[in-house]
Amino acid sequence: MRLPELLDALHHVARRIGPLVLCATLAACGGGVSVGFGFSDHDHDRPHKPDNPPPPASETGIFLIAGGLCPTCGGSLDGSGSNARFDAPEGIVTAPDGNLYLTEKNSATIRKVSPQGVAVTFAGSVGATGSADGAGTGARFNAPTRLEADADGNLYVTDTGNSTIRRISAAGAVTTLAGAAGQCGSLDGDARTARFCSPQGIAMDRQGTLYVADTLNHTIRRIDRANVVTTIAGVAGSCGSNDGRGGAARFCEPQDIEVDSAGYLYVADTANSTIREISPAGEVRTIAGAPGQCGSADGVEGNARLCRPAGLALDGAGSLFVADTGNGTIRRINISNAVSTVIGVPGTQNNVLGPLPGGLNAPRGITVFGAGALAVTSQNLVLKLVPSPR
Repeated sequence: MRLPELLDALHHVARRIGPLVLCATLAACGGGVSVGFGFSDHDHDRPHKPDNPPPPASETGIFLIAGGLCPTCGGSLDGSGSNARFDAPEGIVTAPDGNLYLTEKNSATIRKVSPQGVAVTFAGSVGATGSADGAGTGARFNAPTRLEADADGNLYVTDTGNSTIRRISAAGAVTTLAGAAGQCGSLDGDARTARFCSPQGIAMDRQGTLYVADTLNHTIRRIDRANVVTTIAGVAGSCGSNDGRGGAARFCEPQDIEVDSAGYLYVADTANSTIREISPAGEVRTIAGAPGQCGSADGVEGNARLCRPAGLALDGAGSLFVADTGNGTIRRINISNAVSTVIGVPGTQNNVLGPLPGGLNAPRGITVFGAGALAVTSQNLVLKLVPSPR
């Protein structure tokens, strides 16, 4: 086997850590819901993988981590479990400290949720929209949508409404890394002079390079460790769906991005209802779905159908999990690019906790949350999902 073929066969290498889950059953909002408060450890595709992960989860289903258990339980409020409130949570990531961090679009804040389900506001101030660097609640954001964590616990946030990339230190100090607040554009170069347009997805590779799904530019951008911004795929302002290398490729409103340990990128090409792959050489190809065909069908590559997928997460078994937002489901793409539905019922937008298949309401953010487990944002809830083994 030639080296490129070997790399292609092995490019889904990732990570996994195990949880302990405590579940209780209660009734709310007209039906039975299952509430789970779980222990988890950090797990990401970077060198800080723990040496001795706990055993994998054994109980499948959908469990509450935090958030109000009814359709009207909105707002943004710190608290524990079902007493916490979220207002349009979007991206979610498991950080090295074992906590979940998530972006809350409507309240313009970054929230932290402990493994026990205790939610606090980590950065920004509820309802105080703007763009200001500063410490913790003294900072300001505008419709933040996705975030990433590095090995040291720093967070990187796509501050979508400001068209900027922000950095939050582990201690909560917020700075602007790239772009200029309120200036939607597309310009490569030094991060201070670079421009983005409503970026959403963000991911970091083993070398510390950031990749950004620059949503309204329909492009994929790279921010290297010298803080130089480069467009690596797509053409600014050109919405489409073409496979090819670099500028020959086209995307349409990509909303999330992931990177594996071999340097392959995976893009939720949301407006096209497809999942795209970018090789380290810059070749773009479609690995799931058909451009412009919103639907739900399991199958291999172009035979599968998705509907406006908005979130991606890689696990340690080589699977790519997709928050298939328009279908209200979680899909799994294995190393053979076979797509299967693992959580939820296609076309049923409703949070149904408990045994599988359960139900989800427009899931958007997704992250690995222990061995065999995921955490997602769905409506105004933060949920733990344990799908059946493959």
